[in-house]
Amino acid sequence: MKTILLFVLVVASATIPSEAVLSRGFHSLASWWGKGKYLTSFVPPVKTFLFQQGVDYVYLVHNASPSTLSLRSTAEDATTNYAVEEVDVAIVGAGIGGLCAGAILNTLYGKKVGVYESHYLPGGCAHAFERSVKLGRGDDPKTKPTTFTFDSGPTIVLGCSKKPYNPLQQVLRAVGVDSDVEWISYDGWGMIEHPSEPETRRWKLRVGPEYFEKGPLQTFSPNSTIALEEFNKLREITSPLVTGAATIPAMAMRPGNAALVPLLRYLPALFQIISNGVEASTGPFAPYMDGPIFEVTDPWLRDWLDALAFSLSGLPASRTSAGALAYVLFDMHREGAALDYPKGGLGTVVNALVKGVEQDIHSKGSRVNLRCHVESIDTNDEGNRVIGLTVRSSGGGKRRKIVVRVKDGVICNAPVWSLRKLIKKESALQRLSGNKQSARPMTPAKVRPYQSWITAPDANPINGRGSVLRTMKERKDKLEAADFLAKCDSAEMTGSFLHLHVALNASGIDLDSLLPHYTVMDRGLEGDGQVFCGVSDGPCGELNMIAVSNPCVLDRALAPEGYIVVHAYGAGNEPYEIWRSASTNGDSPDNGDNATADDDHSAGRYSSPTYESLKNARVKPLWRAIESIIPDARDRTVLALVGSPLTHERFLRRPHGTYGASIEDCLKDGSTPIQNLVLCGDGVFPGIGIPAVALSGASAANAMVSVWEQWNCLDRLKEKGAID
Repeated sequence: MKTILLFVLVVASATIPSEAVLSRGFHSLASWWGKGKYLTSFVPPVKTFLFQQGVDYVYLVHNASPSTLSLRSTAEDATTNYAVEEVDVAIVGAGIGGLCAGAILNTLYGKKVGVYESHYLPGGCAHAFERSVKLGRGDDPKTKPTTFTFDSGPTIVLGCSKKPYNPLQQVLRAVGVDSDVEWISYDGWGMIEHPSEPETRRWKLRVGPEYFEKGPLQTFSPNSTIALEEFNKLREITSPLVTGAATIPAMAMRPGNAALVPLLRYLPALFQIISNGVEASTGPFAPYMDGPIFEVTDPWLRDWLDALAFSLSGLPASRTSAGALAYVLFDMHREGAALDYPKGGLGTVVNALVKGVEQDIHSKGSRVNLRCHVESIDTNDEGNRVIGLTVRSSGGGKRRKIVVRVKDGVICNAPVWSLRKLIKKESALQRLSGNKQSARPMTPAKVRPYQSWITAPDANPINGRGSVLRTMKERKDKLEAADFLAKCDSAEMTGSFLHLHVALNASGIDLDSLLPHYTVMDRGLEGDGQVFCGVSDGPCGELNMIAVSNPCVLDRALAPEGYIVVHAYGAGNEPYEIWRSASTNGDSPDNGDNATADDDHSAGRYSSPTYESLKNARVKPLWRAIESIIPDARDRTVLALVGSPLTHERFLRRPHGTYGASIEDCLKDGSTPIQNLVLCGDGVFPGIGIPAVALSGASAANAMVSVWEQWNCLDRLKEKGAID
């Protein structure tokens, strides 16, 4: 094992290089344009002593203040290489929020940005990926593999092709990459209830004015007159949330004490949003569903609202963001309403954002770095300022450490539950914990996060159901207002995902007769009435709602000629607990912190009989959903991939495979007690969903500049028509 010392020299001489990486023998010194003599005169008296102590590498940094850099010594394998990178802003994670932040900082503010992502693909939970399979005579060495591209995210997106644009489209337009994404519009999705029963109910949810009211609402509600009155009144009462939010652009948001300053440009809209009170505007939908603002009584309408909300947040309507649900109720039923899908799949959106990060408008050299796992967010000795990151990179099979130094700050797009593990310095942990003396009372492995799902002790996930979603937020012990870390640690985790990606032989299938998206309610919109843990089944029940994405209906080029790709998934309705002991050894699985950044997508996967049996059992409702659309789907299958909560946990580094934090436990904004550390993602308001994390990313980016720089940026965007 080799010992490495980061040696900090505080000098004023400009003749000494800003950084030097010295190997045994210090061979690299002579390459610095003749300036090596200054270092050479310094090093020899120290060199022999260091080598006697077993120090093999020295990092020398000049003009470094003790308040911004810390002495550090570590031990690593001799095959590991080391590098130092300097950026203005470092971003942990290349999810949609992190990419939006990076694109804004690079393009609009001229910052040098480094985005560091563990996965080999950008995009987080919305990434696209490829898999290849040999078709025909697979044993023939001359047979070339056929490649299929799959989306890991949704088919349905709102507010991208027509105004008012959602925050994602606003960011794409602001950074000038919106032309890289061509949106395909369509007018609705299919609903299928009880797919395994003879009396299967099939209907279409068509967007636009009056289609819902005169269609399914009138057809299925036991009292359509009351249901219609309640639906129209609900849209009227929630309209201020929408009209105000549609006026305030994502680029006007910022966290912290200066948050209100850019909003002064939009005071009338702001007053509209908070007309029912701040809490009712930023909290869950419950006051509009269960009173006191309004109460929905029609049972079918309540089930429908729960189903709609669950597809957004993995929680029932009463526990979904009021703003998010209000926007959907507005956008789906307005004149000119449309659903949007990006031509080429969600990967084109991710690629456009990566382009926004890396485009060389300001010649800064910003970059998205894949297979780069962030081991720590580093701070000064006082713990009140971040100074950079320590990154483990293993691209191309070569391991190396990267010390990232930041000028302005760090944006963390990792899940909020991961923050404690990323902060290593005790003084910083104490600051995040309200200056408590002991900021690490328990190791993270001993902390079991609060879950949205309750699993019965006698549940048998292979033979049936046994988990239910909490219908209301349970009270926990009050947290000290200053204990930021405790808020992150204790945030309620929503459920996880179960995925089934299939490539099908499309011979004889009339794609024009199919829809791009279906929502299949395995036990009906109302559920089957079974009671677990005191909670009756319903639209949010365990693996009841299955989304089926059928994107080749919109874009034939997504699959090779003669084939289609289909993605069925249960979003947020697969409990993690039933998978806890399904790893290779039957023990609790690795949550991904020890997974190497260059893990092959097929290597190291759990392959125990227990895990495989559980996957085969749990995926049955997903197969039923696909077969309700294409009855002979299994016979047509040339490739089938099952992704479990463990897949999310390991490869996307989602703790417990979670969909995200419940809206009640979302941080109000991304600010932290460390002045230049900002968070974004689905644990920060407004929470779960692509538009929501795009907004939090924009807000985090604005936190890295002064409020006056942000104000001037808004002026420029308005002048070029990117915002109103």
